[in-house]
Amino acid sequence: MELIKVTMEQVVQSVNNLNNRPRKCLNFKTPYEVFNKLTGIDVRKIMGYALIT
Repeated sequence: MELIKVTMEQVVQSVNNLNNRPRKCLNFKTPYEVFNKLTGIDVRKIMGYALIT
């Protein structure tokens, strides 16, 4: 598949799939969970705004 044909929705879905997958190196927590615990920021709420701008 050529990247030019990838939609923004497909990119967002792929990012969510990767960041919601538990990781052994994170003690079986997801990257979203670890980031939220360390920073107090829920990236899932602000990611849409970053992609829109």
